[in-house]
Amino acid sequence: MEHYKQVGVWIDHSKAHLIGFKSGQARLLETVESPYESVRRVEGEGNDMTRFSSSPEYSSNNEYKKHQIVQNEINEYMRIMEQKLVSFEDILLFGPGTMKERMKNRLREKKAFEGKWLSVEDSDKLTDNQLVAFVREFYKKEGV
Repeated sequence: MEHYKQVGVWIDHSKAHLIGFKSGQARLLETVESPYESVRRVEGEGNDMTRFSSSPEYSSNNEYKKHQIVQNEINEYMRIMEQKLVSFEDILLFGPGTMKERMKNRLREKKAFEGKWLSVEDSDKLTDNQLVAFVREFYKKEGV
């Protein structure tokens, strides 16, 4: 497999597409699925109210547990992405939502990513061909 120094990562909460860039050419390297589930359905699960009241004022700690599960899944996803990105020198993070910013902030905190070039761009959902074209045009424009 070719070794790429530059990568574009289209990322959101459900998946990430890694697109390598080398010698003016971009290529989809892999897709990483996130362990994060936005809507979790547990069979037989009731509502989040307490047994004594149906008022939202008296909610249970079930919401706290759900939040912790979501945070653990997102942290696991970002850990997986760190391992995938550590070998690249130039990293472009792009996509909809806030995940690209969260990922950039996490990479900035890690010693393994010191001195590496990180950039963040906004984009919508794109087809595979549009992803490759986006990365190719970005790196050609940057002249990196």
